[in-house]
Amino acid sequence: MFILAKDKKFWTYTVLNNDFTYYLLALSRIKNLGSIRQKKLLQAFPHPKEIFKAPLKDLSRITGENIAREIRSANIFDEVDKEMKFIENQGIKILTIFDESYPHLLKHTPDAPVFLFKKGHFNFNRKRYLSVVGTRKNTSYGRQFVKDFIASLKDYNPVIVSGMAYGIDIQAHQSALENDLITVAVMGTSFKQIYPSVHRKYYEQILENGAVLSEYFSSDKPDRNYFLQRNRIIAGMSQATIVVESGLKGGALVTAEMAFTYNREVYALPGRVTDNFSKGCNMLINKNIAKILISTEQITGDLQWEINEPKHQPRPVQKQLFVNLSEDEQTIVSLLEDNGKMHLDDMAIALHMSISKLARHLVILELNGVVKTLPGKYYELA
Repeated sequence: MFILAKDKKFWTYTVLNNDFTYYLLALSRIKNLGSIRQKKLLQAFPHPKEIFKAPLKDLSRITGENIAREIRSANIFDEVDKEMKFIENQGIKILTIFDESYPHLLKHTPDAPVFLFKKGHFNFNRKRYLSVVGTRKNTSYGRQFVKDFIASLKDYNPVIVSGMAYGIDIQAHQSALENDLITVAVMGTSFKQIYPSVHRKYYEQILENGAVLSEYFSSDKPDRNYFLQRNRIIAGMSQATIVVESGLKGGALVTAEMAFTYNREVYALPGRVTDNFSKGCNMLINKNIAKILISTEQITGDLQWEINEPKHQPRPVQKQLFVNLSEDEQTIVSLLEDNGKMHLDDMAIALHMSISKLARHLVILELNGVVKTLPGKYYELA
């Protein structure tokens, strides 16, 4: 979980100040400096501009000496200037990890990008996100399953997330559009090069009824590793990831494994053991990474989705006698008193608490009869 500051004034400043965003983009151009260490630097320095002026020894403690020297000798600001002009000309917005409009579940994954480039009208103000991924060489069985599956979700109004690639990905976007659902495409390229180019017509439709995301500069040349890297965004954005057809290797399996490490639900469409494009799904099920996908009701039940979701009403709870709650545990109980049933991820976000720490407290509370666990990682007061 990534929290830099709880001070609301600081939070607002970071979102609105262009100087902050400029140096955040510059930080991302440092060679071999990934998003995890970028966040560690941002936790140590209140403004990214200060990182470029910090003493070498202070930087080295966080990044190691080689990267620290890269930061101090960085000659990247011309590149950032060009990118700022490009995104302005193209009508692209920058979502920083400090921004309230940044995808809220993604924000709390350890390797989330510190910013995203975004086009489209959707502002990520929904709670239900479902990622649908699979092989690029899908069969008619897989394609028809995606059509029927997404159509069956229409009344639940989820946001469908995928990678705009050939095969299952583009079928997921198409089916979402056909059912008037919002869909989000996460690209493995920059906005300068839409790939594959034959999907540009769908790209334009997605922009009208959703959003397209990328973390790459217009100067970044296409790289196959970028497509694997973007899968963490697809996995991190959603409550659950659905894998529809995959061989024993491929990006869909990477996405599923990432979702599993993020403590999200993963489902796989089973198939015959002799079918090449079912082998990956069957393997995920065999390794207990994914559940067997049986029906729409299974998904909506696990995720506690309701067609007409009632508003939660605060309700009193009679705590078990002689239970002494810690400060954190009392905070958790108060949150559930105010909101009723809540998902583990939403609780972590509301409490500014890591999922691992929250889970430990919930186990203690459950053992003491204060809370109870529901399917799909939901909790409510006992």
